Amino acid sequence: MSHGPHQNPNNLHQEPNRLIDANSPYLLQHAYNPVDWQQWGETAWDQAKTENKLVLVSIGYSTCHWCHEMEHESFEDFETAEIMNLHLVSIKVDREERPDIDMIYMDACQIMTGRGGWPLNVICLPNKQPIYAGTYFPKAQWQQVIVQLAEVYQTEPEKAVDYAQRIQEKIHQINHWEIGEGLQRKDVSELFNTLADTLDWQEGGPNRAPKFPLPGQYEFILDHYLLTESEAAKDYLHLSLLKMCHGGIYDVLRGGFCRYSTDAHWFAPHFEKMLYDNAQLVSLYARAFGWSDAPLYKEIVEACLDFCQRELGLGDAGAGFGSALDADSEGMEGKFYVFTEQEMMTLLSEDDLHLARIQFGLKPEGNWEHGYNILHQPLAPLQVMQETGLSAEAYLTGLGRIKDSLRRYQDTRVRPGFDDKAICSWNALQIKALADASFYLQSDNYAQSAAAAADWAWDTFWDGQSLKRIHRKGQTHITGFLEDYAYLCEAFIALYRISRKTTHIEKAETLLKTAIELFFDKQTQQLSFTPHNGEALFYRKSDLNDDVTPSPNAVIALCAQQLAQYRSNDEYAALSLTLIKQVSKSMKQSPGWYFHWCRLAQSQALGGIHVTFYENEVDKWDSNEVLALMKHLPSWVLVEYATTNEERQIVICGNHACMAPVDSIEKALEIAMDTCRLVDSHQ
Repeated sequence: MSHGPHQNPNNLHQEPNRLIDANSPYLLQHAYNPVDWQQWGETAWDQAKTENKLVLVSIGYSTCHWCHEMEHESFEDFETAEIMNLHLVSIKVDREERPDIDMIYMDACQIMTGRGGWPLNVICLPNKQPIYAGTYFPKAQWQQVIVQLAEVYQTEPEKAVDYAQRIQEKIHQINHWEIGEGLQRKDVSELFNTLADTLDWQEGGPNRAPKFPLPGQYEFILDHYLLTESEAAKDYLHLSLLKMCHGGIYDVLRGGFCRYSTDAHWFAPHFEKMLYDNAQLVSLYARAFGWSDAPLYKEIVEACLDFCQRELGLGDAGAGFGSALDADSEGMEGKFYVFTEQEMMTLLSEDDLHLARIQFGLKPEGNWEHGYNILHQPLAPLQVMQETGLSAEAYLTGLGRIKDSLRRYQDTRVRPGFDDKAICSWNALQIKALADASFYLQSDNYAQSAAAAADWAWDTFWDGQSLKRIHRKGQTHITGFLEDYAYLCEAFIALYRISRKTTHIEKAETLLKTAIELFFDKQTQQLSFTPHNGEALFYRKSDLNDDVTPSPNAVIALCAQQLAQYRSNDEYAALSLTLIKQVSKSMKQSPGWYFHWCRLAQSQALGGIHVTFYENEVDKWDSNEVLALMKHLPSWVLVEYATTNEERQIVICGNHACMAPVDSIEKALEIAMDTCRLVDSHQ
């Protein structure tokens, strides 16, 4: 089901529907469905009003496995399409292009069903209000739902209108936030202890399945460890990082992480690979390497960045990155990545097959479905060597030979579909990833890649007044959302740390100022996800929860606090405090959904720590010296470079005061460690 755009998957030669003119790879996948799909727009809604029909808003993304399944079963089926075309006006939406549409209808689905996911299928009144929602439906059930709802709407429309109004009121209720006070030191030190009850202390990650990486959560836990020296935080962090990269969720042959595992052991993934996951995981593992010097973490960073460049990079189109690789190929989920016993026997010598079975947890009958093996690494290298009797040299040589053979064989297979649209916010996460990798791995190559990607993003998405969101095949379109501004602002601050160019701070400030102008709602004291001048939906939502990507409100709040220090701007500092008060009560109760806010709370409780390196030229401080200090400090600590006519010195400010200048990293570290201290009440 990973057919590409403009292809007719059934070779039935029917005429394309109105999606044939779309730019989105996801919409183009549906362009030859017999369903009379059309793009989101007033044309579709006006048609619904004129014909007095219900509207299907069907939302997904190009690499979504269950989206493909429902398309194949229902949307490519002529009988189902006939029912849909008779009773509905059908709209297809790419959630990656229009997250604003997705998030309000996902709220409706959560209210109606208690769960969510994609495909997201929402049936609405002609005024855009939802009356029914769900995710994947088998064909017979889907047909029944359409017919029954259409009948209710035609015979008892007042019931549908009344229900729609009640759902809208509930959407308003769940998006109403009770303003609290800022968190004090004791509150902040307790956040990890509250979070600990929701964690899996055997397998790492959250204590549930399916299991998503949530890299921002580990960033918070590492910050907590550096502030408290909590052994529990350190142990859990290493456990999670090791379990993730040794599980089937990580591609040991080609690099890169899949979106999540379907089980609690990081073993069986849904095989789609997303830029936003890999970018954040690069930042996390890079920082973990800088902190711990564990060579494995460096290997993961390098392999993931190689994967992103090789398989998500846009190549001739510029220094940008596409969105994702499909889970499916050749009509099967994971086909590109898994191996049968027979394939292994054909590809490998007897000795290499023996090593591969132990190294990758292979079984003759398959360790997954249909006789296939998912490659994962249940044992540590020393355990593998002990079990095989191999020396370190023979083990590493054999493992390299096995991986080369399997990769060459993979390259003969049909590749998963590539969604080649560049999304501003996701590219921003990748710019930050490259900057973080450059800083923590001390790599000039990554610094150059980060600068090139940032220049490309600025030239592509910034039109001189505001951001656009999507770029594909030479076209940049769709008004930017809050996350585009937030993540790109954060990326430029990260770039400044390695480039020492104040132009990067200037661009960050431009993005912050524009975001405040376009998104800040004086009534709610929040930043809405959509701009004031954007399309009006039936509800204007703010995005305050952290999830697989951080809350854009939280990122803006942290950037505002940092730029307040860089620019000595009290208004930015006040905005940061205003925003965090929206979630302070919720954060104390459920820190697992507010981990980016938790890092901001740490920073505010300690008065925002600021390290300035003074020299007669900003490049005089060696980057290794800067790293030697900063790797021991929380992620939100600011680093600044400034010139002075006096001797080189380091000034550390924190707890609303500046310390006396010092002239060595050792002395600065002593002061910084004393400044960066929270009381851990469970020590």
